[in-house]
Amino acid sequence: MRSLRAIKAMPTAVLFVVYMYILVKIILFKFAHVDLMFLLKQAKWAIADMGRLHYRWEMANLIPFRTITENLNSHSLYDSIQFYGNIGLFIPFGMFIPFLMNGRMHGIRLYVWVFVLSFALCLLLESIQLLCSIGMFDVDDLILNTAGGMLGCIIFHLLFGIIRPYKTAAALS
Repeated sequence: MRSLRAIKAMPTAVLFVVYMYILVKIILFKFAHVDLMFLLKQAKWAIADMGRLHYRWEMANLIPFRTITENLNSHSLYDSIQFYGNIGLFIPFGMFIPFLMNGRMHGIRLYVWVFVLSFALCLLLESIQLLCSIGMFDVDDLILNTAGGMLGCIIFHLLFGIIRPYKTAAALS
């Protein structure tokens, strides 16, 4: 029984790995090819020159809602893509987590877990950007990405609530 469940979960796990690869490619490599040696060189360079790292930290946006407000008040395509992209990138993450949990967690505990995992993943990616000098650390990215993860979890539950009654009705027929 357990091995059958593991086999059924395999396509979802593969899709999750592909999604994570795409997420890292977009956030850390800005659609370029994934080069982990480049990240390592950048990190070594930043650690060797702590003044540079300090400068990157000073340039970071640590004021919540500053970038969000600027994006919402701007009418540029770039700012709209930044705003909606930060949310949209993490919607699949929020949908994968409940699916991968396979019913082991429900209710508010699941939403707390999705919140924590979304925040932690985003914090990791933002910290890598800061350390490797490949993007700007922005607290608003943490807010928007975490909101995207939560939105994904809500969408998952809405879809699951719609699909599940049909599966139950089909099984009874």
